Amino acid sequence: MLLCLSGARPVRALDVFTLWRQPEIPLHIAEGSWVEYRTQTMAGGRREEGVTRIVCLDRAGGSDDDTWLLELLPLVEEDGVTRPVEGEGVQLRVSRELLSREGTFLSAIVEAVQWRGGQAHKISPEDLREDPLVAATLASDFVPDLVQQKDPTTRVVQGVQFLCDQFVMSAADTQSADLPAGRMLQFTTREIVAAVNAEVPFLGLTYVSERVRAESRLDPPSRRFKAPAPRVRVEVMELVAYGYESKPFLGAVD
Repeated sequence: MLLCLSGARPVRALDVFTLWRQPEIPLHIAEGSWVEYRTQTMAGGRREEGVTRIVCLDRAGGSDDDTWLLELLPLVEEDGVTRPVEGEGVQLRVSRELLSREGTFLSAIVEAVQWRGGQAHKISPEDLREDPLVAATLASDFVPDLVQQKDPTTRVVQGVQFLCDQFVMSAADTQSADLPAGRMLQFTTREIVAAVNAEVPFLGLTYVSERVRAESRLDPPSRRFKAPAPRVRVEVMELVAYGYESKPFLGAVD
């Protein structure tokens, strides 16, 4: 069944820019601003954690009238203190036309440079889609079927209380594949809960959770074929720090 559905549209992971096209979400990219998010992913009995910093450099760091220069930095955490992994990350030059909330985030990327082991290499948009850091940070463009505003909630970040607007966004998708025993139908539901405050840089996100459930059934039903068990993936992204005086970490590229 997995081979038969390999051509289906993938459900991408939750990321920092998942909701950038939603009018309910503030889109505020300021030069010099930065955010750090702790992420947790739970699926198939496994749990993964990580911390990522997103930085918008100022004019001295490389942004200009037409573009922002962003740095995506994987972090390590020791004794509650985070620091970037030396010589690792991605630099993205992104068009300011992003503020129109049109197209895809990847289409707004003018130039990309990948850093590994302290070495910088320019990469193409096609290569960007294969980069794990980019895929986990800004490869998703979510368009919900339903948006609901819930009661405001309070989040505490760096000892500061934020009164946040709270939204629940959901979408459903059905895909199919023809098999010798009949048609396999796959039903996927995706729900995102977001707490936002416009004082937080980028998309104002203080907390985001996502639940994706996928289940399959054969039409018509067959006693000889057992559909796979439903699969559930839960991801949580929590703001742990932010600021407005960033400095370049990866350095200039020749």
